[in-house]
Amino acid sequence: MSKLIISVDPYVVKAAKIRGRALEFFVMKRRASSNYSIVGNVYKGIIRDVVPRLGAAFVDIGLEKNAFLCIDNHCLEQIKSLGIEIKEGNEIMVQVIKPMVSSKGPKVTVNITLAGNYLVLLKGVDLIGVSKHINDKAKQKKLRKILKECKDANVGFIARTASSDANRDEILKEANYLKSVCKSLDEKFNSVRAPALIYEEPQIPIRIIREYCDKETEEVIIDDLDVFEKTRLYLDKTENTCKSRLKFYDYNKPIFEYFGLEDEIKRLSENVVRLKSGGYITIEKTEAFFAIDVNAGNCRFYTEDNEETIFRINAEAAKEIFRQINLRDLGGLIIVDFIDMTNEAHIEELQGLLNNLAKVDRRKTYVGKISELGVVEISRRKNNTDIFDEMFDKCPLCYNGGLVKSIPVVCSEIYQKIKYSSGELFRLKATAGVIEYFRKFLSGIDKQIEYISANTCNPEDYFLEVVR
Repeated sequence: MSKLIISVDPYVVKAAKIRGRALEFFVMKRRASSNYSIVGNVYKGIIRDVVPRLGAAFVDIGLEKNAFLCIDNHCLEQIKSLGIEIKEGNEIMVQVIKPMVSSKGPKVTVNITLAGNYLVLLKGVDLIGVSKHINDKAKQKKLRKILKECKDANVGFIARTASSDANRDEILKEANYLKSVCKSLDEKFNSVRAPALIYEEPQIPIRIIREYCDKETEEVIIDDLDVFEKTRLYLDKTENTCKSRLKFYDYNKPIFEYFGLEDEIKRLSENVVRLKSGGYITIEKTEAFFAIDVNAGNCRFYTEDNEETIFRINAEAAKEIFRQINLRDLGGLIIVDFIDMTNEAHIEELQGLLNNLAKVDRRKTYVGKISELGVVEISRRKNNTDIFDEMFDKCPLCYNGGLVKSIPVVCSEIYQKIKYSSGELFRLKATAGVIEYFRKFLSGIDKQIEYISANTCNPEDYFLEVVR
């Protein structure tokens, strides 16, 4: 059995799933400024610009940058099938599928989907389907039969992996809830002035529960009372079975420290990951992709055949790479450089291992063929920002790509220290940016804090003193 642990403060949301003492996944999102918070939102937008040569239309949805809508030949056929005309000045209903990244605006689609715990509703699509992760033919047949009962005109459904353990009533109840939300989209679209938000995805903790709470999840533990109550009400409204496993954490130390996860979570920010064999992998983020390099290091595999030793290191590294991809929430293009092998049987076995690891990944993942140089491309669907985007910002002192902890993460560290301290009066010496951000979003603490501006630009350079 596993536990889903969610820590919420005014600055960041952190969640981890553990099985025993082993960390299975970790996610961190900034609360106030995370682009991830807009993914899944539905807007009534206005088409501001159409550029056929680029296969793009740019839609004003009320954010600082216009959203990108694909209108290449394939996408345009789908758009026309929904009765939508792409023309400057036209109003259009779109959903964010990729967040804003650097100077790029969000990516949107006209194919509106609403996700629940068991189902995904497809607006304007006459389709039913079952998750590819459900391999049992009898369950597939049973689910398709239930989905036919759920369907209405111009509404389709896909059964998610979690639906394999749900009964008919649970699925029908969620289907009715999603259909009511879908109906409200049309009502709001016809009544509000563009650009406007017409549907907001639930809070990050609820989305995490929706994605990761399954039949093997014994408890869902939340350390913030307000978020706990809101989550409980939402799960009650949607009649989600996870509500019976919801627990409030009320101890006198940070929740991740209580479960012994602090050190492992800190290691997720490091570039080097040590393997049990003595080898190691390095993970580097570039503007276009992630680069992962496999190294033998101080390998402790002793075999007479050098090729066998290299293969065993590469196989161990492959498993750890997919584990790190999930733990760090990496997406997009990932380039892996394995140690060179000449044995064809070993290369084929490693290729098969990578393919099998990709099949069980929760996200759509494609593994290319291992090249003669031992390089393989992994393409993994990128739904949101990764742990590097959330945990770090560019260093304000250098112009060579250096990274420092982001201000929200630093503020979260300070908040946790104050919250779980027995002190009543604190003195915080930090950068002006940290102090401003900390005070702006501070809530939930009934303690006195004195602020002193430090003569530094690095957010990590702070000093917190307990005065009494």
